[in-house]
Amino acid sequence: MNRPSHDALQASAPRTRGAVMNWQAPFYDFGCALVGLGQRFRAQTLRHAALQTGERVLDVGCGTGVLTCLAAAAVGPQGRAVGIDPAARMIAVAQRKATQTHSPAEFHVGVIERLPFADASFDVVLSSLMLHHLPPELKRAGLAEVYRVLRPGGRLVVVDLDHPGHPLWWLLFGPWLFEPMIADNLRGRIPQYLEAAGFKPVRVLGRRFALLTFWNAARPG
Repeated sequence: MNRPSHDALQASAPRTRGAVMNWQAPFYDFGCALVGLGQRFRAQTLRHAALQTGERVLDVGCGTGVLTCLAAAAVGPQGRAVGIDPAARMIAVAQRKATQTHSPAEFHVGVIERLPFADASFDVVLSSLMLHHLPPELKRAGLAEVYRVLRPGGRLVVVDLDHPGHPLWWLLFGPWLFEPMIADNLRGRIPQYLEAAGFKPVRVLGRRFALLTFWNAARPG
């Protein structure tokens, strides 16, 4: 399969006020592994998602596509796994991986606040460490879009920064309370955003490093 060039992907990238991590693409996977966010973390995320054969999955802020490819394998050939990210270089890496590993995962440059999918297109949406890259208004807009593309009864699985559970984390992250993209995460307000978007119930599935929380948020069906 012919993949679009990086220049073509960059030209198609929509504008966003969220963070665009093009500069991290060449070493993103290495950096994740270095800080404990490698394969074991991805596997933990998928266990919480409890994907079933044949489900349709959207991974928002997919980065280099590691989680999306794992999701594609979990749902099998009867399912579908799609990853979007605003960073064209991340998508180029993800597409290259999919080609090399013969993964059926699909990847597109896109932003969570304007998802290019029809209503009720997906059974599951994954959001792994991306909400803290959005200012408050985009958190609200993006979660409203996720709600729209989920089928009634579908579920959103989020893992992201949350209220630190250890004093040492406050020493490191305290200054970020003045950064609008991250402040509400550190203040423990992500459940409020999920509930405001219409998700109910919102449940905590687990914690990692006393800093990250896994949530399950259902679209009432």
